[in-house]
Amino acid sequence: MTYPPIPNEPRPEAEPPAYEPQSYDPPKVAELPGSYEQPPIEPVAEQPSPYGQEAYGPAPAAPQQQPQYGQPPYTQQAYGQPYGQPHNPYSPYAPQQRNSENGLAIGALVCSILGLCSCVTALPGLIMGHIALAKANRGEAGGRGLALAAVIVGYVVVALTVGFTTTLIILGANGQLD
Repeated sequence: MTYPPIPNEPRPEAEPPAYEPQSYDPPKVAELPGSYEQPPIEPVAEQPSPYGQEAYGPAPAAPQQQPQYGQPPYTQQAYGQPYGQPHNPYSPYAPQQRNSENGLAIGALVCSILGLCSCVTALPGLIMGHIALAKANRGEAGGRGLALAAVIVGYVVVALTVGFTTTLIILGANGQLD
């Protein structure tokens, strides 16, 4: 479809010929059993431009890049690192412990041990030890070993207190404490 010429504009002398791609016949490769070599590629000669000299010069050569086989694309990990380094048991540094709430177990053990001297704090140490042991078994707090030690020491102190008091009562009733 042709359009009417634009006024005051020179008309082109002749239109350039339409581009026709050249026919290409791929080279024949002799198929030999077990041969998987590619045929050598011959460089193609540059053809002159049908419009005369190129305005910008020859096209720059593409940079040669080495193929990257076996490398997965870089993906940024989620917030933080999901997997930490495994702990080396021979490392001089202790592994980072989770924040365990074992204050109740520590308090129970201290009260149970002080019950050896005062006999008054053994009962609160025993009660706190049972509460701390229950929390540790449910997973709400840490310090299961401390809580168990507090309960054991508390029962030993209560047993010693009851035994000592019973002995004093029996000896006093028989008149042996004179």
